[in-house]
Amino acid sequence: MFEQLLKIRYIVLVIVVLAVLHAVAFLVLGAKVAVRAYALVLTRGGGGVEQARPGLELLHSLDYMFVAIVFIVLALGFAKLFLAGPKTTEAMSLPTWLRIDSIAELKVLLWETILLTLVISALSELTTGLFERLDWSALITPTAIFALAFSLYLVKKK
Repeated sequence: MFEQLLKIRYIVLVIVVLAVLHAVAFLVLGAKVAVRAYALVLTRGGGGVEQARPGLELLHSLDYMFVAIVFIVLALGFAKLFLAGPKTTEAMSLPTWLRIDSIAELKVLLWETILLTLVISALSELTTGLFERLDWSALITPTAIFALAFSLYLVKKK
C-alpha cells in the first residue's frame, strides 16, 4: 500500500515540468520587452517621444524575469523535495539557497522570492504613476508588501 502511495509523488513531475515551462515563457516575454526597450533607446536615444519610456519597459521586463525566478524556485524546490532521493540530494553540490529539507523551508524561500518580485513590480507601478495621476489604489501593493514582510519577520522570529 505504501509503495503505491510513493508512486503518486511522480505527479509532482508534472508540476515541475509545467513550472519550468511557465518560467521559460516568462523569460521569453521579459526578453521581448527588453529588446523592444533597447530598440527604443538605440533608435530614439531614450527621449523625444512622449509615449516612449524605455526605462519603464525595462522595469516591466524585470517584472517578467522575477516571476520566472519564482517559477524556477518552485520547480527546483518541488523536484528536490519530492523527486530526488535522500542519497541523491546528499551527493549533489547544491547552492545554499536550495538546501531545503521541508515544505516549510520551501514556503519561506518562495515567500522571500515573491516579496522581492512584488517590490520590483510595485516599483514599476509607482514609477509609471509618476507620469500619471496617482490615487489611493497605488498604496495597495506597498501595503501588501509591508504585511507580507512583517508576517515573514514574525514567522522567522519563532
